[in-house]
This record gives sequence, structure tokens and C-alpha cells, in this order.
Amino acid sequence: MKNIELYKQHHKENEIYGNGGALKFHLRLLADVILETKSKTLLDYGSGKGSIYYDRSIQKHWGGIMPSLYDPAVPEFEKLPDGPFDGVYSIDVMEHIPHEEVPEVLEQIFDRAERFVFLGIATDVSKTILPNGENAHCTVESTDWWEKQILGVNGLGIYTQLHTYGKWNDYRIYNDEHFLNNI
Repeated sequence: MKNIELYKQHHKENEIYGNGGALKFHLRLLADVILETKSKTLLDYGSGKGSIYYDRSIQKHWGGIMPSLYDPAVPEFEKLPDGPFDGVYSIDVMEHIPHEEVPEVLEQIFDRAERFVFLGIATDVSKTILPNGENAHCTVESTDWWEKQILGVNGLGIYTQLHTYGKWNDYRIYNDEHFLNNI
């Protein structure tokens, strides 16, 4: 990711940045898909510091399964696990990825998922300004734009839930038949 060094610096300088707080806004939807798909292995792609799992035990909402954590800007989680995982979720991450890198990141997510992918994506500018003066949300796009990106990389037809919020608020589900055939 081209801005990864800026995010590393921002994480280091701001203790509460990247604590996983956005997860609480998607908690019910995420817990439902984890339980519905009977998922036992999970990957939080873009977990930040992951403190929400340690400070608040948020994983209790889906049976206590601790996900593998990945965030390239956090040294202890910078190695992307190979997988596969039953489910991969990414919340408040994709809007931080430069346009030209979105397909590659989505491929990394879908390549590791066997039962579901859940994406929570902000569709407006961030309150966070990076050390270089740029807004942290470099890819602010409509739900339709994100749908096109997802459908372009989801070749296996993985059951996917997309929740966008901000300028465009929407909730979409793709490939229900994959879900029904694989539980």
C-alpha cells in the first residue's frame, strides 16, 4: 500500500487510532453472518491494533472465536495470514486503500475466504488527516462503485455482505446460493 508508512506513523503517534472501534457499528450484522455460516475460523483484514478484542472481548458476540488479525500498519499484525478462513471481514479499511490497489486488496480478501466475506465501507471523508496532510479516506465512492469492484474479483461466488455508510448508506448481499449450498 503506497501510504503504509503514513499509517504506521499515525498509529504510533495516536494511541486510540485503529483500536477497532468501527466494528461495534457492524457488530450485529457481522455476528449474524458468522453464526449463520457456522464459521469457526476468521480473519479480521485491517484489524488495526485489535484492542477491541482484548479490551472488550467483542468476539463473545459470535461464540468467542478469536479471529486472526492482519494490519500492515501495525507491526505485530503486519504479516498477512495465508488462510483459508471460513470468513473474512474488513471494516473501515477499503476506503483507506488507493483506487489502483482496491482490486488487489479485494483479491487478497476473497482468496482467503471459504464461506463468507463481510465488508463495512465508509463512503465519506474521514475526520483523520494523515501526517502528509491528506485525508485518510482516499477512496470515497458510491455503493454501486464498490459493488462493481467486488463482483469483479469474486470469481468463486463467495457469499458476501456489503454495508456502506456515510454519503451512501446501503446494505447488499451477493451469492446467497453459495451460502445455502455450503453450510
